[in-house]
Parts: sequence; C-alpha cells; structure tokens
Amino acid sequence: MIAFACLLRGSGPHLLDDVAAQVLPGDQVILVDDSGGPTALTDLLGRHWPAGVTVTPIVTGTAAPGDPGIAANLALDAVITSHAVILAGRTRLTAPLPRDLDDSLLCGPDPVLAQMILPRTACRAPEGTARSDIAFIHALRDAHPVRNTPTRWARTQIPPGPDLIDAVDTLLGNAPKAADWLRTALPQWLADPQPGARLILNARALPLNQTLTPAAPPRIGTARLAVRLHGPHATRLPLAYPHLAPLWADRITVTEGPADLHLFAHPRDVITVRGNAAILSEEPFWDSLFSPDPLADVITLPGGRLHQRNHHTSAIFAHDRIPYFVLTEPRYIRAYQRLFARNAAVTPAGWRAAFAARTQDAVFMAEYRPEPFHDLAIPQGDIVGLCAWRTRLALAATGRTARHGASWQGGVTRFTLTDWHADKLAQMDHHTRMLSGVENTHQPAYLSEKFFDAFAVGARPLYYASAAHRVHDLGLPPDAWVNLHGLTSDQAASALPATDDDAFCAAYANAQSLLRDLFTDTHVAAERARLGAAVIADLQQLAETGPA
Repeated sequence: MIAFACLLRGSGPHLLDDVAAQVLPGDQVILVDDSGGPTALTDLLGRHWPAGVTVTPIVTGTAAPGDPGIAANLALDAVITSHAVILAGRTRLTAPLPRDLDDSLLCGPDPVLAQMILPRTACRAPEGTARSDIAFIHALRDAHPVRNTPTRWARTQIPPGPDLIDAVDTLLGNAPKAADWLRTALPQWLADPQPGARLILNARALPLNQTLTPAAPPRIGTARLAVRLHGPHATRLPLAYPHLAPLWADRITVTEGPADLHLFAHPRDVITVRGNAAILSEEPFWDSLFSPDPLADVITLPGGRLHQRNHHTSAIFAHDRIPYFVLTEPRYIRAYQRLFARNAAVTPAGWRAAFAARTQDAVFMAEYRPEPFHDLAIPQGDIVGLCAWRTRLALAATGRTARHGASWQGGVTRFTLTDWHADKLAQMDHHTRMLSGVENTHQPAYLSEKFFDAFAVGARPLYYASAAHRVHDLGLPPDAWVNLHGLTSDQAASALPATDDDAFCAAYANAQSLLRDLFTDTHVAAERARLGAAVIADLQQLAETGPA
C-alpha cells in the first residue's frame, strides 16, 4: 500500500484530483498544510475520498520559513503504509503509480517530475538551517496551544556553537516573547542526540467546526522592510516596475542605503555578497544558463553564497489565472482587453475567411540563437532550453514563412523602440496564419506574453508545453493552438498545419471568448493582489531567515 504525502503549500490546483484518481482501498493520503490558512482544516476534511482510504490531515496553523523539509518530515512521521510518495510544489501525477513495489528505491511515474517512491524506512528529508528550524518549531507551538502531539524529534542536529547562538539570537530578535520557551527548550537541544521537539496540530483530533486562528507571522521590528536592488539587470525585478509598486508600498521600501535584504535579478550581477542577499529572477532563461542549480533555494556563486527565488522556488510566480509577466506593464493588459474583445466578436466562419486571406503561413519573431549550449535540459524541473530548437524550427519551416528580428536580417533591435510590444502587435495583426510563441526556456510555471500575443493578432499560436505546463490551466481548447512538445525541430516543422479547417476555427473562436473573459479588470485586480501578497511574504521570509 502507498501513502500519498501531499505538501500543499505552493501545490498546483490539480494535485488532489490526481491523487484521488489513483488511490485504492488500503492507501493513505497525508495532507500537510503549513500555509497558515484559517480554513485549512475545513477545506481538507471537506473533500470526498474513496472508501477504504485513510486520510491524515496535518495543519500547522503557521507558515514555515521556506523549509519544505519540515513539512516532508511531518508527513513521513505519519506514514502507516509500506511505501510513500512525496508530492511537493506543483507536482502532477501524470501516469499511474506502479503497484509492484519492493524494498528498493523506485522511480516515480514521470522522471521529469522527480517523484520518488520511498520504502518505509528511517527516511528523512533534509531540514533547513538552525535558524529556520528553531523559529518554525517555536511558531508551531505558539500558533496552536490547543493540542501538542509529539511524534518524533526533529532530525536536524543543532550542536552548541555559533549556529545555535545565531539561531537563538535571531529568534529573540523576531519574537521577543520566545524567551521563556527557549529556557525550557535549550536543555533538550543541548542534551538530546535528536534535538528539537516536533510540535504539530493533529487535525483529526479537532471537531470540524474548530476555528483555526494562526499566529501573526513574525516581522523584522515594526518598520518597513528595506530592500536594495543591485546590478545592471535590476530593472527586471518585481520591485522595479512602477506599475506594481503600490502593491507593497506600505510594507517594503526600496533604498540606496543600508538594507535588510539585497536583491539581484541575474547571477552575473552578483560580484560580492554582503549581508542578507538573494537572487530574485523572473527569467528562467537566465536561471538555466547562469545559475549553478536553478532548482535550489540557496546557491553559491563566485561572489558568495545567497538565496535564490525564481519560477521554481517562489510563490511570487505561481499565478492563479494571469501570469506574472503580463502584469508588469499596463500596456499588455490594455492591448489584450482591446484585441480579445474585438476578436471574440468574430464567428468561426469569419475566422475561416480571415485565415484564408493571410499573406503569411508562419512568422517567427525571436533571436537567432543556434549555439548548441542552448540545447540544455534539467529533467528534475521539467526545464528545456528552446532558443536553439526554435531557431532550427524557423529555418526548417517551409512555405510562406518569415523570420523577424535584428539578429536575422540586421537593423535596430526592439529595445530601441518606444513600445516594442505595440510595434509587434501592429506588425502582426491579421498578417499570418501562425505565429511562434515558443519561449526562450520551457519551465512549467513560466508563461510570457508570447502565447497571448499570437491570439491577440489573430494567429494560431505555436507553443512548446509539457503536460505539466501551466498553459493548460488557461482551459483553452487544444485545437486552437499547436503544441510542439516532444518533437525535434524538423518534426515540428512538418507538423505545422497546412490548412485551417472548421474544427480549428470553432475552437479558435471559443478561445478568443475565453481570453476576453480572462483579462477582465476583476481578474487583473485579484491577480495583482495575489502577487503583492506573495512578494511581501517571500521577501519578509528571506529577511527573517538571514544570510544563506
């Protein structure tokens, strides 16, 4: 039997549906919610699970300081089956799990997602620093004095010495009321070989109408968080966009002086790490080429060791409905609202006539980048470098095909234009049957303006997306766009549709209506609010954690 341990903070919307479709009688579902949400218990227990399945909800009632290892160990402590699979973040169960389990370490259904089925042994996930572990254990105790259920001791060793002193000093600075608790806890850490009492809330022991009131997260004093931006790429940070600044203006101050947190946008901008520093990257292209490990929370560069936040490690980029990048400039939203409202009025027959009148079959607007180092892959993160692949596709495509950009035919680059995005939309509007929206890098949470631009100008998007890619969460009909995932560039060129039939035109008209309904002021406001809260929470967490 298998225990499906679901770490729900940052998980995708389909994770529990995937698990419910696979569990069998005798299996166990462990739901760990360490997000601090006040309705977590009711939400978890209100879901229907098949008969014969043991459901074990664990609600901490307080957000962990960025340490998934603690949540994983809470889940492993609760396992009662012979095997367990840890499902964290935006993991998807894309294929049935094998049921012929033995005592060896088995690979999960999709190696790209790095799902590991673990035999029931003394498995432990690596937890964080002494600083984050002590702070989290105290926060658990402080959040829910209703019931403390010690199961095992935390496995993180916190020996006497600088690490322990630093951790205690940080906790007392962030939560002065923790002094009494530390007086009783310190002797255990100093004497027990497996230190740190595991204090959790066992949700099964509470009535369904129990109100969970999580403790307020600790803050760095009462002042705003002071953040300093560094490097030539600092204009490509969330805090650098004027349109987004009001979302955190009352909690975060961008300064040129002393700061609680120092942010870089690009690994190459890090010359020397001083103080508490992090890379906050909005561009998977930079992560994949220049970070030593795009999947890690902490990396070491020639300039020093620092935290890393990107599409893989940060909730900032985990959008609900509208992707992060198109929120960074109001011109994207204004253009989409105007063009999708216009396009949604066109009937399937109107689209068929429009596509028949196009002067181009396919247009590729991307840098000419044939260098083989772009053909990289990081299977554990479902990351694929696409710059060289899409260059080969543009060269292999036949028929009435155009390739636009200074790196193809010379001339000025888009960065010299007053509004390159408006120029692109004007050039391509009603111009081509297909428009490439292939990203620089395939990363399952990353979705830029390219895909939306193709629909906006009345073209069929060419895209590259695995089954786990969030483009599928838009709910657009698959027939309305061309997914080239898994194909070589030559195969992709041969797969480009030569005609636009009735089925496509009907799906395309439906997609335009769905996109019109997506980019409403209400949805934009909700996504901006989510983004603002995520930026505040993530940067506050980094500041509380301290230097890497």
